[in-house]
Amino acid sequence: MVRYNFPEYEIELEIPDNVYFPKEDSFFILESVEIADSHRFLLEIGGGSGIISIVLSCKHPSIRCLITDISFSSAKTINKNSRINKVNNRIDIICMDKMQALRQTHPDLVIWNPPYLPSDEEIDSLTIEDKKMLIGGKRGYEEVYELLKYIKYNRIKTTFYTLFSSIAWNKKNIGKLKEDGFSVQIIRETSLFFEKLYLVKVIFSDSDA
Repeated sequence: MVRYNFPEYEIELEIPDNVYFPKEDSFFILESVEIADSHRFLLEIGGGSGIISIVLSCKHPSIRCLITDISFSSAKTINKNSRINKVNNRIDIICMDKMQALRQTHPDLVIWNPPYLPSDEEIDSLTIEDKKMLIGGKRGYEEVYELLKYIKYNRIKTTFYTLFSSIAWNKKNIGKLKEDGFSVQIIRETSLFFEKLYLVKVIFSDSDA
C-alpha cells in the first residue's frame, strides 16, 4: 500500500482506494476549527483516513479522540494511521453509523466532514462506498440535519463543526436552522473550482441539554 506524506502537517498516511482521500474540505476544517485549552474530548464522525483527528492529536496532546466511521475499511485505516503517527494511545475507533450508540457521551467537540452532495441521476455510476462518502441525501444535507436533531434530542452538550456545499445549501438555510432552535453560525467559507464550502459551528448549550 502507498504511504502518502503530508509535510504541512508532519504526518504520513496509508490510504487504500476505498477510503476517502483527504482533499480541500479536510484541509479547510483543519485550518478553521477552534481548539480551546479546556477541550479534552473530541468526537470525529466519518473519520475516513483519520487525518483530522491525527493532526489535532499531534498539535494538542491533551485531547483524547474517538472516531466513528460506518466503513470497516476506514476503521482499519484509521487504526493503522494512528499507529504510524504514534498517537494510537489517544485515539479510539468504533465502526458505527454517526454516533447512534453514544447517547451518554458528551464530547467537548464534534467534527464531521460529511457527505454533502445531493443525489441525482448520475449516482448510479458510483460504487456503494463512493455513495457513502459523497452523497448526503436527496438535497445533499439530510444526513447532517439528522445528526443535529439527534444531538439535540439526546441532550448532548457540545460544539459541533460541519461542512455544507453551495451545490446543495446556501446561507439562507441558516435562518431555518435558527428557527428550529439551533445556535448556529457560519464561521468561515472558501471557494473551490465549482462550489463554495461553508464551515458551520453549532453550539448545544445548557439550554439545549
